[in-house]
Amino acid sequence: MLTSIEFANEVFEELSLSIDQACKERYWFIACRNARVLGFSQTDISSGSAYGQCFELQIEPDIHLSLTYISIDCPDSLTPSDVTRFELRLKHGDALIKSYQNEFEEAPLSIARPVRHRGYSATL
Repeated sequence: MLTSIEFANEVFEELSLSIDQACKERYWFIACRNARVLGFSQTDISSGSAYGQCFELQIEPDIHLSLTYISIDCPDSLTPSDVTRFELRLKHGDALIKSYQNEFEEAPLSIARPVRHRGYSATL
């Protein structure tokens, strides 16, 4: 049987892989969905030009995991796009045991790109 800290480490490793998959596929929902499946609670931390969610799991009073997801709008760059960042943290008491970060840049959408769907087209 796993100790609480061993269990926390396994959850940490599983979410690290989910973060990498989300970044590889450029689809933030993968990591967020997996956090919810693992029992994390979700809180909206959006502000200004950033959309964000914080997922937390309290394993014991002194063992805590958190996953923060933030999508930042970068309209001032040469090719306007969003940057999506993940940060995963494992704390034991007040000590940070380990953390993991990864991010991806979302491909910008063309303003006048034709979209075809079931026999009609529209311009975005």
